[in-house]
Amino acid sequence: MKISVIQFWLLITLLASTVTASHRTRSIVDPKLTNTISLSRVFPTERNPSVTFDSSIIASPVLDVSQDQALIILPVSNGQIAALDSKSGRLVWDVHVPTSGNQSAQLISTPVKVNNKLVVLYQCVENGIRTSHRLAVLDLQQKQWDTTFPILELSAEVMAADGVSTVNFNPPTAFSHSSVKHANKPGFDWGLIYAAFGNSGDTQPYHGWLFEIDLDAWHQHGSSQAISHVLLTTPEAECPVTMEYGNQEMICGGGLWTPAGPQLYPTEGNAQRFELFIATGNGQIDLDRHDYANTVMRLQPGLNFDAGCDKQLCQNFNPGQPDQACMASCKNLFIPRPAEGNPPLKPSNKECDNKSFWECLAWMDYDLGASAPLKFTLKNGQSVLIQAGKDGAVYLIDANHLGTQYDRLPIVALCGTPTDLCKASWMGMIVTQPVLTYIEDAPVVIVPTFVPDQSHAAGVVALKVIEEEGKPKLMRFWQFPNPSTNKAIQTFRNHPSLPVITTTGSNNHTVVWIIDIATHGTLYGIRVLDGAVVAEQTLLGAGRQLATPLIYNETLYLPSIMPTTGKSFVEAYRMESLQ
Repeated sequence: MKISVIQFWLLITLLASTVTASHRTRSIVDPKLTNTISLSRVFPTERNPSVTFDSSIIASPVLDVSQDQALIILPVSNGQIAALDSKSGRLVWDVHVPTSGNQSAQLISTPVKVNNKLVVLYQCVENGIRTSHRLAVLDLQQKQWDTTFPILELSAEVMAADGVSTVNFNPPTAFSHSSVKHANKPGFDWGLIYAAFGNSGDTQPYHGWLFEIDLDAWHQHGSSQAISHVLLTTPEAECPVTMEYGNQEMICGGGLWTPAGPQLYPTEGNAQRFELFIATGNGQIDLDRHDYANTVMRLQPGLNFDAGCDKQLCQNFNPGQPDQACMASCKNLFIPRPAEGNPPLKPSNKECDNKSFWECLAWMDYDLGASAPLKFTLKNGQSVLIQAGKDGAVYLIDANHLGTQYDRLPIVALCGTPTDLCKASWMGMIVTQPVLTYIEDAPVVIVPTFVPDQSHAAGVVALKVIEEEGKPKLMRFWQFPNPSTNKAIQTFRNHPSLPVITTTGSNNHTVVWIIDIATHGTLYGIRVLDGAVVAEQTLLGAGRQLATPLIYNETLYLPSIMPTTGKSFVEAYRMESLQ
């Protein structure tokens, strides 16, 4: 079961309690470490208060350095776009997204900056119902909406799997949480953007929609020519359910909702072109009907998709028990499955005891599309893909042939025990965008985890990709907190922030930064070399789940929630090496 995104943020906000600001706070460091980092609070402080907002900040902040001063652009969930001075936190200017009549706005997706413009995706709500989804372009220099890009209201109609019916983009059951992404288009001024949709809950009918927007056509010919292509992940005209939550019945679905959004990478051997990787959420997977829920899809510009599966091997496809040879044959589609030696997917509530792996993913809401895929190159030149699963496992995939699954490594236990029931099984154990760095040419992938119980260790897990018997394989490198300590079962009980990486200090150590969300969140700086904590800072507020901290000029900027009031604000901390 999912609750809506808005409901979840409100739930966390209710955990608020009293806090007092101070001008300068020092990081908590282990004196045995030789390389530590001090964190100085830039704002808010008593002498330098920050702006607060009545509505949540769910999207991530965006940096604008196109003018005389560096600005932190905040997309507030009520549709306000606020620009804060990066040094003082004061409000420099703000605008609100265009609505009409009695409509209110919801702004959940992180906008994308294109030249000196900000492309903003938001939804209009009337009487509690989403009535439209819009794109607008903000001129950051003029501080006003650019009328040369008329407001674009998204709509689409796609032929259904039966070849007779059509599926219409339905605003009330569509919801955009994913970041808007931009791609250059050779020979054109503005390029393309991609806007992804799932739903805020599991109310049917919902699908995964991906819109490709041609900014040049939009600019030259108006909004009627802006949408160049549309992808529908589950082209089903009918989504009948007998239960409250459609994802449990593997019907329709396939939402594109990971906060990191679609991932764009250069095409192998051609830096001028790119390909998109999208991970889809729960729902129906049926190759015969072109239903691609709970998968990773590789797309080309124009959103062309051919799964590239062997038709003979995949005939009579069984969604509840897909054929192994069929799944392995797919060039552009990854379907998750257990690896040899993996324990069965059996939560302690016994709800999956009589279900297959794929049925359990759907029933428990362990959708693959919670996290975004990560592509990188090994030392031998081979390209691989990392995909984290909401079920607590990490997949290692051949990036050139997605059907080839090299490994699946469970890195965190399933939430709950017979005597310590999972407080929110729908949350899963991983919702993130993994980050990548290298140690002596060896890739290290950082994956944050969490567990909503009081029994299982969780935290930040570092993995190395090694070679074993001529094939890539995942190997645990380190975990923070140490899983044998009490701290490991007391922290990381909720969705943390997304991780970010910096290289800092006289020794140029790479550090991953992550926020553990709580009534008062904690910002951790963890040295990638060995998993040692080099900075630990208690926040004024709770932090913000699934937001990406912004780093500029050795300063971390992060959205947060004031525990006493529930108001949103930004906390800023300057990083200083103690060596």
